Order: sequence, then structure tokens, then C-alpha cells
Amino acid sequence: MKTRAFNLAIEAITAVLLLLWIYTGLNKVIQYDKFSFEAGRSPFLQHISPLVAVLVPVGELLTAALLIFKRTRVAGLYVSLFALTLFTGYVYIMLRYAYDLPCSCGGIIELLTWEQHLLVNLMLTLLTAIALILQSSVDILQQRSISLS
Repeated sequence: MKTRAFNLAIEAITAVLLLLWIYTGLNKVIQYDKFSFEAGRSPFLQHISPLVAVLVPVGELLTAALLIFKRTRVAGLYVSLFALTLFTGYVYIMLRYAYDLPCSCGGIIELLTWEQHLLVNLMLTLLTAIALILQSSVDILQQRSISLS
């Protein structure tokens, strides 16, 4: 019973992350010129903005691909945790140290303030960490079940 609840929670968090990465990745691809321009306006990214403009949407879509398949889901969760931690740190640094706050986000996320974006990123990072902890617990429970059989 516990395993079923954990698996359901992992699936729900994975679905949220899939929506996030597909939405943000495709949005940046579709609005590549806007994303590239805004990334170039960032005081911390301006020197590497052409690289960021390509790698970020590709990375987001590849992360989504990892999350789709059961065999690569844990890797996708780890990549998600890394990327969300990186993005959250970037938003925090921008809020703390940047005078101009260009928004290279698209769609719904563009409607958020930088503070709200930080809060959303923190919640998504926490959810991803919870999914990884739950997955570890499921693995342990399954190992115990196999060894008791």
C-alpha cells in the first residue's frame, strides 16, 4: 500500500516536471529570437548568451525525454533537480545583485514577478527532491519484498 502511494506521488511530480520542461523548452524554441535577446541582456549571461540560448531549451527538452521513460526517469529527476537548483540560484542572484531584470521566460511564467518565480522554482526543486527520496524508498521496499520472498 505504501509503495502504491509513493509511486502515485512520484508519477504526479514527474507529470508536473514533464509539463514544465516541455512547455518552457518549446516556448524558448518557438520564441528563440526573444529568448536569445533577453538572455543577452542578462548581466551574468551576456558573454555566453548565444550558448545559453541553444543549450537551455535543448536541455529542457532532453530532460523531459528522460522523464518520459521508466528506465531513465531517475536520471531525469536528478537532471531536473540539478537544473532547477541552477535556475533557482540564477533567479536569486539576479534578484540580489542585478539592477536590470530582463525576463527571458515565456508564456505563463512571464506573468510572474521575479520573487514569485523564485518561489515557484523553490517549490519545484523541493518537489523534485521529494520524488527522488520517495523513489529511493520504493526501491528499498521492493528490495525487502524480493529478499523476503
